[in-house]
Amino acid sequence: MLAGALLVACGEPVERPSDDILVNDPSVDRGNNTTQSEAAVARHGDVVVVGYNDSGEFSRARSMTGYAYSLDGGVTFVDAGVLEPVSGGQNLGDAALAVDRDGNFYFATLALDSRSRSYVGVARSTTTEDEVKFSAPVLISGLDPDAFQDKEWIAVDASGGGRDGWVYLVWTEFPMRGASRILFARSTDGGRTWSTPQRLSSGSGVQGAMPVVGGEGELYVVWEDRAGSVEGAIRFRRSDDGGDMWGPEVTAARFARMQDISATAACLRPALNGYIRVSEFPSIDVDRSDGPNAGTIYIAYAADPGRQHRGDISDVFVVRSEDGGGSWSEPVNVVKGRAVTANADATTNDNFMPVVTAAPEGQVNVFFYDRRHDRDNRRLDIYRALSDDGGRSWVNERVTAESFDVPPLNPNFDPLVKACYMGDYNAAAADDRGFYLTWGDNRRVIRTPRYATGRPDPDVRFRAVGLSP
Repeated sequence: MLAGALLVACGEPVERPSDDILVNDPSVDRGNNTTQSEAAVARHGDVVVVGYNDSGEFSRARSMTGYAYSLDGGVTFVDAGVLEPVSGGQNLGDAALAVDRDGNFYFATLALDSRSRSYVGVARSTTTEDEVKFSAPVLISGLDPDAFQDKEWIAVDASGGGRDGWVYLVWTEFPMRGASRILFARSTDGGRTWSTPQRLSSGSGVQGAMPVVGGEGELYVVWEDRAGSVEGAIRFRRSDDGGDMWGPEVTAARFARMQDISATAACLRPALNGYIRVSEFPSIDVDRSDGPNAGTIYIAYAADPGRQHRGDISDVFVVRSEDGGGSWSEPVNVVKGRAVTANADATTNDNFMPVVTAAPEGQVNVFFYDRRHDRDNRRLDIYRALSDDGGRSWVNERVTAESFDVPPLNPNFDPLVKACYMGDYNAAAADDRGFYLTWGDNRRVIRTPRYATGRPDPDVRFRAVGLSP
C-alpha cells in the first residue's frame, strides 16, 4: 500500500488529512470505469471550477466531460456530475475552462451531435450562491464536416479593453484525408455564436494548441508540430485585432521528442516508463504585470534533453519572448542545470507534462509530473519551478506530500480508456493570492473484483500554492 494513501475496502475509506484536495467523488464511479484525468481549472473570487475526463459517467449520461466546483476558494468541492450533451449527442471529454471579468465561466469539450458528427462544444455558466451550472454546449464545426475535432483549448479577453469578454477557441482538426491542422474561432457575444473557423497552422503533424490573451488584449496561440519521428518544434502566432489578422508563423523552439524505448515499442507511440503516452504539448502564458518583465511571453514544454545515453529521457524547458513573440530565447531547463538555483533534480528521472502560469505581479510558475524521489523512475510527484526574475533563474519545490504509482495502463484497467493513457495535460490558474493547480493523481488505492489486491485509481486533485516557495 502507498504510504499515506487511501485504501477502499468494504466501503470504509480512511484518508489522512492533506492539502491536496480530492475534487471528484469516487463513490459514483462504476466498476473499473473509474478514470478521472485531464484536469482544467478557472477561478473567479472564491468560485473555482475544475473540469476533467470522467469515464464513470459516460454510460449513464453520454458525457465523459465531468466537472466539480468550489464556492469557498477551493477548500471543498462539489462533484457536479457532467456537462450535459446536446440532445441526442455525446460529450467526449478534453475539458478546458476560462472565465471573464464578470465571473462567467466558459467550458469547452469535444462533442458529437445526434448524427455522431464531431464538433467542439462550448457551454456558459450560471452561478448562484449555491451552485455552478452550465448550459448545453454550443457546437462549433471544423472546416471538414467529416473530420474529427480534437484537443481544444479556450481563453477569454479580460484585459478591460475594447475586446473585453471576447472568447477564443483553438483546436486540432483531423480530416479523413490529409494532415492535421490547427483551427481558430471566436465569439463576441458571450459564446452564443461563433465565427467561421480559420486555419492557423502550416505543418503536417500539428496538435495541442493553446491560446492566451495579453494585458493589452493581444492574442497568442502556440502548438506542437511533431511531423518528425524524433524531432519536433513549437510554433507560435500572434493577432492584435482579436483574430481577424494574424502575424507569421514563428518557431519558438525545436526539440528532440521524448520516448522510452521499451514503453514506446509497446504503446506504438511515444511513451515513458509505466506505459504513459506522452506528447510535447506546449503551455503558454504572459506577464500582465506592471513590473520589469511586463509583456514577456513564456512557453513551457517537456522534451528529451539529449542525454538518452545517460538514461535522461524527459526534462522540462521554458522559452521566453520579450518582443511580443518575434524572437525567442534559447530553451532553459527548469529542473536541472545552471538556471536552477535551489532544489535541482539530481537524477536522470522523468519530468513531464508541464503547465506555465504567470501571476498578476509577474511571478512565473511551472508545475509538472516528477519522478526524482523514485530510483526506479516510476512513482510520481507534482513539483513546481518558480521564477521571480522573468524566467532567468528557477527554484524547484515539491508540491505533493507523497508519491503515487502508475495504474495498469497497457492494457488499461478501464475498458473505456485507451491503452497507455494517463491523461495528456494538467492545468493551473493564478491571481494575486497564489497559483491554483489541478492534476490527475493516483494516490488512492482501491480493490475491485478484477484487482483484488488493489490498484492505483486516477482521480483529480487541487491545491493552492503561494507566489513564492
